[in-house]
Amino acid sequence: MRYLSQSGDDERIFDFGDIRDKNGDLVEIPVGVQQWLARTFTRRTSPRSGVTRLSGAVAVYTAATNIAQYLTALDPAPRGPHAITPAHMKGLWDFCGRTRSQRSYLEGLRALLRDDPELPEASRAVLFAQRLPEYDERETTLAYSDDEMQLIMTKVRGDVRRARDRIREGQRLLERYRRGELADSTPDTELGALLDQFARTGDLSRYPSGKIKVEAYRWGGASGIGLRLCLTMPELIAFCLLLTALTTENFGTVAKWPAVHYRPDGTLADGGVALVDAVKPRRGPEREHMVTPLEDLPSGLGLLLQAPEEEMPLFRSPVRVYQLLLELTAVSRRHGGHTLALSGYNPKAISAKRRWHQGANTGNIGRWAARHGFPTGEHAPDGPPPVEARRIRQTGIEHSRRPTAHTQRSMNDYYLKRSPEVQRESRAIVGDALRAEVSKARSRRQIPVITDELVGRAQADLDEAAAEAGLAPEVLRRLIEGQSDTAATGCTDHLSGPDTEPGQPCTASFLACLDCENARAMPHHLPVQLAVHERLFALRPHMKPDVWRVRFERPLEQLGDVIAHYNDAERAQARARMTDRERQLAADLVDGRMDLR
Repeated sequence: MRYLSQSGDDERIFDFGDIRDKNGDLVEIPVGVQQWLARTFTRRTSPRSGVTRLSGAVAVYTAATNIAQYLTALDPAPRGPHAITPAHMKGLWDFCGRTRSQRSYLEGLRALLRDDPELPEASRAVLFAQRLPEYDERETTLAYSDDEMQLIMTKVRGDVRRARDRIREGQRLLERYRRGELADSTPDTELGALLDQFARTGDLSRYPSGKIKVEAYRWGGASGIGLRLCLTMPELIAFCLLLTALTTENFGTVAKWPAVHYRPDGTLADGGVALVDAVKPRRGPEREHMVTPLEDLPSGLGLLLQAPEEEMPLFRSPVRVYQLLLELTAVSRRHGGHTLALSGYNPKAISAKRRWHQGANTGNIGRWAARHGFPTGEHAPDGPPPVEARRIRQTGIEHSRRPTAHTQRSMNDYYLKRSPEVQRESRAIVGDALRAEVSKARSRRQIPVITDELVGRAQADLDEAAAEAGLAPEVLRRLIEGQSDTAATGCTDHLSGPDTEPGQPCTASFLACLDCENARAMPHHLPVQLAVHERLFALRPHMKPDVWRVRFERPLEQLGDVIAHYNDAERAQARARMTDRERQLAADLVDGRMDLR
């Protein structure tokens, strides 16, 4: 089977008649199984599927080879998919589960056979009756701490800065040579001539044997001259890591960014915005192409970041880093015929074709990390962290909390949900909100309700009932007789209002009585309380939400607390005996007419 990636850059022949075991020996597969696996592979990697890269097709082929190796080890081996039983599938599950990366192998097995029409339904169901093993905690994508991220980015920015200074110095010397500003028979003139030849031809003068001429070796040969105008692979990795951190795009997506882009400002401004056509094949054929805006820093923020490092705006601006990358790769892109922004030169390559390389892959990150002293395997807890592109992206997403090439839901449910730091923040936010609600509930004063039972006992023994209510007998008597009524409550002392001097009559609104510690709710207040409650509730759809919330939400809740002390029958009786005077009193109270008297 011939597979061609969606981008057209990669292809491979997958031979289902040449599957070998771990020892390299050919696996003799029944023809029926071979043809079945080839058909399954074709369906899974078709143009309409989500497998658009060669690496994805390799994973599908690996799942198919696992099936072939297991089935041919059986005695007798099934001759085709129709002969595969649930017992066979259970054994296949166990066979794949013995590998080191068992979960990924089992996920690949499910993906390959989940909709296979040739496999018996009962056998296919076995794949989904088993639970996948849990991911190893070490595989969790954790964000870097601020110190770890700073350590990595310091090395990254150092590589970018050194590459920029080296190539710009070579470009300046080349321009001076071409303008004739260099004196004859000087070292600069000799180097300028070599740089000119390299910039024009992509190579240096060579003897008929193919060896570079001796004058070039005085300047370091292909490495010393070519790298004055081109980037190396480690420097391409540094650029890619820096852009991944700045944009929170996938490393692989950044590595495939084209050199062609659109500038809405017509390239008249320094910085601005560059629109890059990015590709993410995993999004599917309809959604894989997307325009990524690379933005400059706002002018105010750029000035802020200039201290203490004067080059800070460059290393905080995605569009400036992208522009610098295009500047430094102009020579290698021209001679390599490259279309991608990431383009470099390999002076040690044997053939001319291999000297120019474009793009980057995550496999080179380990070599870059080793060059800078970062671990590539197990590492000490107190030592430098390993460098991983996915962790750099995770760190950027956690800091920005802004979705990049995915939906808000994906960011929340996948990238942020798995973060221990975000989980801690979430618990703190939820805890603060709950504590705030508790404080709010505690701060909302609940008016003491004097029940009918207490009123009845007061008629028999006023002193005992008053002691139980925590009031003076005379105060309780006035409350029961209605002599201390305000509007919807009774007042125990109108000369000690919360907003007036002691001994002066209270001037607060009658609606504010619901917040006063002197307020008491008596049984005979229930009709007017119901009338006020209903009127406040009826006003809600006819007022601006913010205004209603400020003026009436709290009184409505407080009246609701009082009314909740009575049962349904008591509330029904109160509504039945509600008078027009009490309805008018409620209207005057809510409309503020009582406050004008």
